[in-house]
Amino acid sequence: MIGGSMLSQEQVENYRRLHVLLNLIRGLYKALDSDWRKAASEVGLTPCQQHLLWILSFRNGSTLTELSEIGVWHVSTVMSMVERMEKNGLVTKVVDLNDARTKRIFVTEKGSRVRKETLKGEEHFRLLSLMNNMNEQEVKEGTKILQYLVSELLGERFIEFVNSSSEQILNKKEELALE
Repeated sequence: MIGGSMLSQEQVENYRRLHVLLNLIRGLYKALDSDWRKAASEVGLTPCQQHLLWILSFRNGSTLTELSEIGVWHVSTVMSMVERMEKNGLVTKVVDLNDARTKRIFVTEKGSRVRKETLKGEEHFRLLSLMNNMNEQEVKEGTKILQYLVSELLGERFIEFVNSSSEQILNKKEELALE
């Protein structure tokens, strides 16, 4: 009972599903975040900084707002992160030629080198080995479900970035090779 009224069987089932999904997704997120922290720390980055370098490798010259949308961060978080990364020589801010109020963020040569170094942290991502143990159909079905949920919750623009950047990975695989 909630507020004095009995729940229908459908409501109970909806709460059960929500409980299961929220806990599974939170557990998965915590495990992935832990792996990401280990990999990023090996090159002296936080997971957010590593993620920002990867976003810029696909969308170099993005604005703070664009980075906040793609990275799913608040704009103030991106501003702080960019300031720290600029001090460390990983990115640079350039005033937009068409709008002096807008700053565009570019990855530096050092930032690009550090991003490439993050590829060596692949062994930290337990998800990758688990997915390699799954058949292709299972991976496709799971990805399709995640894409639907994320598209509905974050919007098509986010999914467009994920899809276009994954295509860029396929098309630029020689750039992923470690020197």
